[in-house]
Amino acid sequence: MRRIIAIAVASLLVGAAEPARTPEAQALLDQWLGGRVPGETRACLPITKTNRPIGIDDHTMLFRDGPRIWRNDLRRGTDCGKVGKPYALVSTTTATTGRLCSGTTVGIVDLHEPTVAVGACELGEFTLYKKP
Repeated sequence: MRRIIAIAVASLLVGAAEPARTPEAQALLDQWLGGRVPGETRACLPITKTNRPIGIDDHTMLFRDGPRIWRNDLRRGTDCGKVGKPYALVSTTTATTGRLCSGTTVGIVDLHEPTVAVGACELGEFTLYKKP
């Protein structure tokens, strides 16, 4: 019985671990978050704080807000690492609410062909990273 419990706990811990990243994605994440510490977490951010996205991979997106960076661990995504020039985020909900929230699905479009979606990402919560 103890063995079954130990296996169940181990599988839960494995599921909670960081997702596997390519070396390039990990280097980009380290470049942006190196020397920063996580702080408050929010379910929503005003779009003024999310207008400079940085796609890391299909698991993580960053948003620059002056010297602060908001990390979003995506619930799911396809081609989310493309965000940044020449790819942009689009969302129909921000037009009415003025903010992006956990659970919102955002599209990824090529700025040269904005009517064609190249990917989509479902946002998670936003965690602030700042220098200590």
